[in-house]
Amino acid sequence: MWQEIAIIIIGLIVLLYIGRKIYKQLAHPPKAGDPCCGCTGCNLKDVKKIKNQRTC
Repeated sequence: MWQEIAIIIIGLIVLLYIGRKIYKQLAHPPKAGDPCCGCTGCNLKDVKKIKNQRTC
């Protein structure tokens, strides 16, 4: 009985993980030429934008 409960819990965790990844992919799709691939985790994009603006 406890093995079935453990498998169900693991299955739910996997489904939530996959659902979260799909949601992030749809909510923040990667743009062409974007080296960060849609990641919003750091300020590196802002630094690159500033450098590109200074050279243009």
